[in-house]
Amino acid sequence: MLLWAFTTFVAVLLVTVSSADGQTWVSLPMNVPQNISDLVFDGPTVPTLFGTPPQVINLTLDLNTAKLAVYSSDCVLCAGNTSFDVSMSSTVKPLNYSWPYSTLAYNGNVYSDTMGFGDVLQVSDIPFGLIETGGDRGLAYLLYNGRLGLFPDPLNATAASQHFLLQMYQSGQLLNPVVGLRFDPMNPKITIGALDPNDYQGQINWVPLTTPNSTWMYKNTFVINGLKGYNGSFLPESENLPTTLDSLWTGISMPNVNTYVKSKGFAGNVHYSLNSKSGVASYVCNSTIPPYVALTATINGVDYPMDSLNNLLRPMASNIAPAGCCPIAPTNRSADFPNLNFGLPFLRSVYLAYRFPTAGCPGFYGFAFPSGPVNRTTAQISQTPTSTPTNSAQCLALIAPTSTPTMSVMTAQQMLLSTTKYKVYGGPQDMSMPLMGFENFPAIVWNSSLKNVVL
Repeated sequence: MLLWAFTTFVAVLLVTVSSADGQTWVSLPMNVPQNISDLVFDGPTVPTLFGTPPQVINLTLDLNTAKLAVYSSDCVLCAGNTSFDVSMSSTVKPLNYSWPYSTLAYNGNVYSDTMGFGDVLQVSDIPFGLIETGGDRGLAYLLYNGRLGLFPDPLNATAASQHFLLQMYQSGQLLNPVVGLRFDPMNPKITIGALDPNDYQGQINWVPLTTPNSTWMYKNTFVINGLKGYNGSFLPESENLPTTLDSLWTGISMPNVNTYVKSKGFAGNVHYSLNSKSGVASYVCNSTIPPYVALTATINGVDYPMDSLNNLLRPMASNIAPAGCCPIAPTNRSADFPNLNFGLPFLRSVYLAYRFPTAGCPGFYGFAFPSGPVNRTTAQISQTPTSTPTNSAQCLALIAPTSTPTMSVMTAQQMLLSTTKYKVYGGPQDMSMPLMGFENFPAIVWNSSLKNVVL
């Protein structure tokens, strides 16, 4: 029997208590890649706690569904680096039916357990899918460790009321019914229960979410003024269109990529290549100065430029673009409703607030500019929205946080580590490491002709 020294993921969980009546907000680091490559997993993950004692699962954040799923520690072919061990939780309950979104290659059963963020936001008996087979190759590029659906279903009041955000708010735990998100690699994070003013600059531009139709593919939709190109003019057929946000997608849809790249007014002075079969457009980028992808979304009168390098403009990829060319994010829009889809290149360029629906208040998205040394001018940051939602006094009068985050949580993974650190066999120069489950091993008794030696 061997004992293995190992390192384990320990999430830094920042928890803030902001009022005397127990309402709270939490600030969590979000894991995002430095660059979008299209060749590996590019999505954001959030450290989420499941079970008693809590296990840290880095769930992939999904903005446009309510799906909640974690990968089982026994899962076959699941992609990721954290998983949920049912045997370690004293509060887990099997609900004895299959996960409704199961497929032949991606399936599991439904359980319920305690779920939370940090050590103060916590709700019990939250149903989730425990994925036991993860062999869908397409989903392996989209989902790591499971799925954290952040969008309560607006067409199913019963299901929405069971969503963890609504449960936390209705139980009086959240300071506000709001989530703040930074997807940019400079300071990726999520705040639940409050918007941290240190995370953004400029005025938050609130827009109401559209009441969806059951036939729509995505239901987290809002209307934009349009998409602008290099010359600041709106692209043809891009104005006043319903738009969705998608944190699992690496593209930006527009009415016609051909029109965009072939026009120097919209794309600028670039050399391009178009693949008629795949629909992928790319720019020649074999010089020391990378080409610039010029694309701006105008929302409620405010222009939000999308960052180009390693965002709209991808690294060279021989299996996606011709030699010497870099793929770009814009792609032709789908015929399905809504008309436009803004994926990670847009999300990594803005600060996003989500005021989730509660009694008497619909859902809202809020947009601002990330704080810090971002590539934004003073004039851009000082823009003001064209209009204010009519029910903003009732629904958007949020309480600002006043206290400083503090770190506090003990996870199941940490509890399994030995308090003593040990040398690594074969690595005399390596640092001493804790061992998992050391205290559970029985003592070894060595028989000798002189006496028994107990180790």
